[in-house]
Amino acid sequence: MKIKSAAKKPTNAFTFLAPLVAIEGNYVEHGIFLPAGLIEKLPVKRLRAKGTINGIAFALAIQYRKSGHRFFMISKKLVKEAHLKLSAQAQVSFRLVDPAVVDVPEELEAVLEQDEQAKKVWANFPNGLRRSLCYYVTLAKSIDVRIKRSFELMDKAKMGLLYKQKPKLFR
Repeated sequence: MKIKSAAKKPTNAFTFLAPLVAIEGNYVEHGIFLPAGLIEKLPVKRLRAKGTINGIAFALAIQYRKSGHRFFMISKKLVKEAHLKLSAQAQVSFRLVDPAVVDVPEELEAVLEQDEQAKKVWANFPNGLRRSLCYYVTLAKSIDVRIKRSFELMDKAKMGLLYKQKPKLFR
């Protein structure tokens, strides 16, 4: 008779409580810093995570500072949706995900499946640019607008007209 051992929690799943803090910078106003004990368990490389803050889903990169601190940048939208307040504790649960995987919205995926040239251009984009384009598409609430944005983005991309595609001379 074989005895089953208790299922172990995945080693890349983490949960902690931490306050929302103000962060000075050009692009972000809020953040949640990871506890030092948790940072020690993380690999020393660029990391992406999916999880929840106060029950609201997120997909974010774990940012780092030269001091060794790591944190999540929290958007105004996420602050509002998760009912976060400065200095108030937030319940954070996350797991590490493969940074090479980009979640493509179905509207953009359909455009890429129909257009071979767009698919080739997309394949040459770095993951950061892919994520930015996917985010822009998913910001639209209407399916029709997401479809329109997908077509427009890939038409611009095929012509080399996206901001990141322009030569540095024009930036």
